[in-house]
Amino acid sequence: MGQQENPSRTVGLIADPGIADAMANRVARRLEEVLEKLEEQEEQQEQEEHKGPWEVTVAPFSLPLGDSGRVDLAGKAPALRQKHGWDYIIYLTDAPHYVQQRPVRSVIAAETASAVLSMPSLGLARPRSVAKALAELVRELSTGLSPAPPPTPLGRAMSVHASREDSENEQNRISSIEGFRGRLLLIAGMVRSNRPWKLVPRLSSAMAGAVATGAFGVFYTSIWSMADYLSNQRLGLITVSSILILTLWLLLHNRLWESPKGSRRRERLVVYNAATVLTVGFAAAAMYLLLFLALLAASLIVIDQEYLAYQLHHGVTLADYVNLAWLASSLGTMGGAIGSSFENVEEVQRATFSQREYERRNMDFPLAEDAG
Repeated sequence: MGQQENPSRTVGLIADPGIADAMANRVARRLEEVLEKLEEQEEQQEQEEHKGPWEVTVAPFSLPLGDSGRVDLAGKAPALRQKHGWDYIIYLTDAPHYVQQRPVRSVIAAETASAVLSMPSLGLARPRSVAKALAELVRELSTGLSPAPPPTPLGRAMSVHASREDSENEQNRISSIEGFRGRLLLIAGMVRSNRPWKLVPRLSSAMAGAVATGAFGVFYTSIWSMADYLSNQRLGLITVSSILILTLWLLLHNRLWESPKGSRRRERLVVYNAATVLTVGFAAAAMYLLLFLALLAASLIVIDQEYLAYQLHHGVTLADYVNLAWLASSLGTMGGAIGSSFENVEEVQRATFSQREYERRNMDFPLAEDAG
């Protein structure tokens, strides 16, 4: 009889609905390849026998938020492992994670062979970097060895993560987010998880108000003269001002500003609201760009070149039409701020945040600081 092959080792990958679930499906096969390569390197160095292939399964479900405001993976891991036959479980969340009053990238529960990875901590994570981070967690769960810190003082100073034990459970380990650069990555990751582009279609009333106001500007001859007279610097300043006005209006009217409670309140106030402001700001800028393109096309189609030249008292080129649409779009964006008052507040909140962030923000209690 031939020697029986070693059984495969399975990783159950569970993810929050939305961008985290999409990323989990994208990196599943890549994660298997990364794990195989890491193991081959270790076997060559230590001359060990092959332990069997890795198999990654993406679960077709997510776990609900618990009373602490985040998923209780450690409490559910034993039952999930028994039911699905997984050796290790990793939960991929698109919400920021705070443990021991500090933001963290991951929480590893060795006792239950499970771990949680916060995608926002990876910044604008690509599938390759997500697969690498997941592979590090799986290897630590399977070997008990945490990743080695950077070998040089400069490397340690530049690192945005630090490994530390969980003070409440010595068997658990957390990877904390360190330094200003780490916070910037966290904010960028939160903005990506919020997906600003999905907010734009929800701003239908704002867009209607912007188009109506902008169209008035396109067909009003005084606006033509003003657009022709103003410098590009002044037009740019008006543009920035109009986008800021729309952003602030959306933030205040739809109650998007958050006031966290508890310890580390100031940091979470800055991190959460910076991500929200950027999310809404990107959506407002995208709406401005769409409005500009629509008004530019309308002005080129409707306004005759000779008639525009007659009104401006000089020959016109495409640049004159651009300036006209530029100013009209800025005026329209300010009008869109008023139109946004007719949007459904709950729908705007849902469109602004990822599903997990929306659920957390609408709980009746502050975010627990030390939940795992």
